[in-house]
Amino acid sequence: MGLTLEGRLSACTIQPTMDAKVIQTSSAILDIVFDYALNKFNDSVERLSLGRPNFLAVIDRFVLAGTDVKMCLPAFPFKSANKIEKVFGILPDKAEELALERLNSMCARIKDVYPPGAKITIISDGITYNDLLNISDRETWAYGESLRSMAQEKGFSNIGFARLKDLVKFRIPLPEKMEEITYVANATNFRHYLFNQFGKDDIDIDHEIATNPDTQMTYLGYRRFLESDLRYIFGHGRSNHSYKRGVRYLAKQMLIRGYLAPKQRK
Repeated sequence: MGLTLEGRLSACTIQPTMDAKVIQTSSAILDIVFDYALNKFNDSVERLSLGRPNFLAVIDRFVLAGTDVKMCLPAFPFKSANKIEKVFGILPDKAEELALERLNSMCARIKDVYPPGAKITIISDGITYNDLLNISDRETWAYGESLRSMAQEKGFSNIGFARLKDLVKFRIPLPEKMEEITYVANATNFRHYLFNQFGKDDIDIDHEIATNPDTQMTYLGYRRFLESDLRYIFGHGRSNHSYKRGVRYLAKQMLIRGYLAPKQRK
């Protein structure tokens, strides 16, 4: 289990700069964040409890500095490729509006217990995977731009957005403000640079799936959604066995792209 409030108060005797007010405030902030967690598994509560000390250590730094709690969320890549059963088009709709509203309200609740409040930066990872899922770069751009407009129009002031170019220093010259043409023209360059700089060339993804429970769970989740998302794109003209074999390959490719880390320079 994670540290209780009393346990943290006791621990702060060796950290004199950590007063009781900071500890209480950080705990209150994390309680709000956990209220918004999706408890999808039987042991979700236990998992959150085990991670509590790590989260609190991060939140403490913001509270001690008296600044807004900055969070980031890799999410909102693009609409599902299954336009028959899952979505009506390529642009955000009521589903995204409700999701953004939920995130914005979480930050507003944090402001009630901690006046500097909180901000969430949404990092769209769409361009990292869209080519694997038959989603065009233009669709990915249109979805992201529409999502930004939606957040602004709805007054979700606690939410910001970032692109890959904001996180990675590309060697190719890029305009300060991205537009559709420059985005699409550089999308392939973005992917290649990201994987060349941070991809793990020696990863044995089959070994990771077999030995790492978290990786295995992610892999199985990818397989489930890919089987339904791509059914009307790659499912025709193939046997069920052939289709599922292809899905397994794509799921592993997605995992490989998720294993990014700075490469050691020789």
